[in-house]
Amino acid sequence: MTEPSRILLVRLSSLGDILHALPALRSLRSAFPEARIDWLVEQKMKFLLRAVPGIDEIQAVDTRTWRKRPWSIQAAADFWGLVRRLRARKYDLALDFQGLLKTGLLSYLSGAKCRFGFSRQLVRERPAHWFYNRTLDKPHADVNVVRLNLALAQAAGGHEVSLISPLQTTEEDLRTIEILLGKEQLSSYAIINPGGGWATKRWNPARYGQLAARVQRELDLAVAVTTGPDEVHLYQEIRKHCGNSAPRHFPVSFSQLIPLCLKASLFIGGDTGPFHLACALGTPVVGIFGPTSPQRNGPISGNDESVVRVLPCSFCYGRACPTQNECMDISVDEVFEAVVRRLARTGARRKV
Repeated sequence: MTEPSRILLVRLSSLGDILHALPALRSLRSAFPEARIDWLVEQKMKFLLRAVPGIDEIQAVDTRTWRKRPWSIQAAADFWGLVRRLRARKYDLALDFQGLLKTGLLSYLSGAKCRFGFSRQLVRERPAHWFYNRTLDKPHADVNVVRLNLALAQAAGGHEVSLISPLQTTEEDLRTIEILLGKEQLSSYAIINPGGGWATKRWNPARYGQLAARVQRELDLAVAVTTGPDEVHLYQEIRKHCGNSAPRHFPVSFSQLIPLCLKASLFIGGDTGPFHLACALGTPVVGIFGPTSPQRNGPISGNDESVVRVLPCSFCYGRACPTQNECMDISVDEVFEAVVRRLARTGARRKV
């Protein structure tokens, strides 16, 4: 394969999965510094890629609207308009990190001469691999998805790079967080993020409350709870179980979460976008896992901690559970001990 001058990366969603592909982008940028590298992503995820250095153009698509009215004239016009836009870029190389039928098809319709994707054993939807002319075979053992994405980039000629991914933050967001931390008089703190897109991935907020109380009381480390727009009730439940040591509540935006994570001593949470943001930035983390495997979806640093209760049904990747989410029945003691171990490795147990 000749050195590509125009590269298209395909990873439409979701937040954590896009973050998992950032080292692959950096791998290709390192190997092909003069190449044009574009990223095809869902419109609603475009905000994340604006914080990512090394992308020449973000190609946004709204597949949700297409699915709502798949046979409408407008959907057809939008779809073929996207195809024409992609073909006009004359890509030499396309890499599909998602492995769905739609992403495989879009990589094919981009007109790229060389199309890399995962083998039929690795793609999420089997027909996707029909659209590739180069594939990455399944490794002998389960591999963290970040390393798997990086391996796909390296198969296309990418370099070995660090798995930590710097993200850009605006002066406004940085100043907002500095003012917030100054107002709360926090120089050292742990973040607890109790939310998550899947209910099955969420640890009991009452236990997060008990954990926050112990971290503040026994480790003398302040706790800040971050929540999304529809998750304020999770903070309220946490606060009810903290006794007199209520943690701070920081309902920050995603872009503000970047500097907040960079300044944090620790991040505690489940398999969610904010957790993977902390991992990508190199923030020390403790992950709480149930329906998803920490070996595949967990932190990439060997210093980080994953807490998991292994059952016969573990790692089902189910969004609903017939057994009352038993895999997330993890004790406060187990998570607290993981917090102590992780902080000991970084010397982060400091006075507030």
